[in-house]
Amino acid sequence: MNLTLKDSLIARSRVINPWTAFYFLQSLLINLALGYPFSLLYSAAFTCILLLLWRSAPRTQKVLVGMCSLIAAMYFPFGQAYGSPNFNTLLAMHSTNVEESTEILTIFPWYNYLVGVFIFALGVIAIRRKKETEKKPWNTLNSLCLLFSIITFFVAPVQNLAWGGVFKLKDTGYPVFRFVKDVIVNNNEVIDEQARMAKLAGMKDTWTVTAVKPKYHTYVVVIGESARRDALGAFGGHWDNTPFASTVNGNIFMDYVAASGSTQKSLGLTLNRVVDNKPQYQDNFVTLANRAGFQTWWFSNQGQIGEYDTAIASIAKRADEVHFLKNGDFEADKNTRDEALLKMTAQVLETERTQPQLIVLHLMGSHPQACDRTQGKYAEFVQSKETSCYLHTMTQTDDLLRQLYDQLRNSGSSFSMVYFSDHGLAFKERGKEVQYLAHDDQFQQNFQVPFMVISSDDKTHRKIKARRSANDFLGFFAQWTGISAKEITTKYRFISEQKAGPTFITNFKLQKVDYNHLGTDIFDTKS
Repeated sequence: MNLTLKDSLIARSRVINPWTAFYFLQSLLINLALGYPFSLLYSAAFTCILLLLWRSAPRTQKVLVGMCSLIAAMYFPFGQAYGSPNFNTLLAMHSTNVEESTEILTIFPWYNYLVGVFIFALGVIAIRRKKETEKKPWNTLNSLCLLFSIITFFVAPVQNLAWGGVFKLKDTGYPVFRFVKDVIVNNNEVIDEQARMAKLAGMKDTWTVTAVKPKYHTYVVVIGESARRDALGAFGGHWDNTPFASTVNGNIFMDYVAASGSTQKSLGLTLNRVVDNKPQYQDNFVTLANRAGFQTWWFSNQGQIGEYDTAIASIAKRADEVHFLKNGDFEADKNTRDEALLKMTAQVLETERTQPQLIVLHLMGSHPQACDRTQGKYAEFVQSKETSCYLHTMTQTDDLLRQLYDQLRNSGSSFSMVYFSDHGLAFKERGKEVQYLAHDDQFQQNFQVPFMVISSDDKTHRKIKARRSANDFLGFFAQWTGISAKEITTKYRFISEQKAGPTFITNFKLQKVDYNHLGTDIFDTKS
């Protein structure tokens, strides 16, 4: 009787061993930190793996726990904002300078870092666990753990096969394995894309220009940054924060959709000729203008890391004259104002030139952190300080457009100016005091951006409600500048109410998605 009771107590102690609960908590937090959907199944299965490794290979278990905890602790703030690793996050790592990285780190809520520290502390505790002197015999519970963890490993691959896919062991749903696979696979894709970009950026363009009939002498392209359309009053936003765009004579597009949800990918698909969903970096709107006999200028307030290492730099370097206010190094001044670009445009416009001109301005605009763009100033408090600053950046950009418009009018030459943003943003920590905006690809608002065309001969303030896609930008550019090329075919008049057909966007996994199938991320107007 006593032996039976003793065996029962021993078995029960194994079941309720506090380390089992500890490892389960670790597994849950690691799952959450790496940005994958919450799963009790995989958390329980990873707990089983940790328990079995502790029994058979404790040193290996400690190495695994230590590495997973460290990576999870570091990635937790990013995982909450951007989800699991994908092409876009790995591309950002390659193309983001130190200063911009610092800005990203300061936008996350403080408690995300606190959770990261907690995850790291749990890892330290797990590593410091003392090895048991007495090795316990293999039992039924161990066998069940082993069987459960193995079956769970095959769940996702079998599901993929059943849904018409291919059975691959690397497609397992374990968050730790998925994280490693996603980082390796997407990093390789980024490296391949950058190598392809570098190769094409050094090649001559292949444009075949058939006609050049510009209507205006000076064309200006202003590329904004991270501006959601619903944050600008002129484009249907709740706030009267764009007095210039709201009243100026020109064409205001109320339904323009960006190509993707991040700068490099979106502008890569917008400004270059695209073949089989791949940008042909040698054939872009600047090289088209060059080929047509335009004099081209590129002025940027965004960082330049290298000559051809980002999609934007590869395009910019094709202009006749290029100037970056930031070189992309550690000493770059994050508070350089977009208005500084106007000194450069003024110098260009004060000299009379016979050939047509193309001037490109690339703004920092509303890039997070927005309060760094406004020096912490805002006109009205809405939800959080960062959201309030974000709305005020729209006013700053609007005022820049007003000043640029005045410069163009005073130049005495005919002109036309287009302004659009590369992509929008999504709300994070919604409704909280720390609410902020970040890149995303799940919502229509991530792709709803402003687009407007203002010309010297415009007589009315016109709102165009027909949907337009950034994927058709080169077609617009050709119509706008009067440049015809064999490689560009246009199926409709861009500046019109003519319907353009279905609109697709490219998400962070490089998948083409029907814009209409995306969710919504409504801007809460409550203060």
